Amino acid sequence: MTYADKGRPSPHALTGAGVAVTDAAGRVLLGWSKKRGVWELPGGKNDAGEGFAEAAVRELAEETGLRAEAEDARLLALLMDSVHGIPRVTAAVRVSAYKGEPSVREPELIDRWEWHDPAALPRPLFTPSAHVIDTVWPGLLTELPPVHRYPLAGA
Repeated sequence: MTYADKGRPSPHALTGAGVAVTDAAGRVLLGWSKKRGVWELPGGKNDAGEGFAEAAVRELAEETGLRAEAEDARLLALLMDSVHGIPRVTAAVRVSAYKGEPSVREPELIDRWEWHDPAALPRPLFTPSAHVIDTVWPGLLTELPPVHRYPLAGA
């Protein structure tokens, strides 16, 4: 049997991963985005052919210098909202083990990385990061924008 596509599709969605990583004290890593004026989790878009766990550990390393293995990245849920009329799918990924200390690797995007207690998070939060945080720590954040949440079995 042969399979074929209809031709090059026109892009119509954004996909990426938001990475919830904690230190030994249980604090979550957030970066201050100068560009957006918000706090955000490490993360970003998938490369072509890349799975969400692979994107999560790659983005974690690129943005913070923390090194993790894909097998230490647990995909918890897929979250779908929209931005400027474009569907956005964010994988909520929890990284359980890593090596290194966070440092700014993309100063044009992130001014600094800081560890924060999940019960006392700074504001404002980037919307996809807030949805990922709400997936990992349900109920901590209130008045979130709408999102379609698809929890993954075994997560």
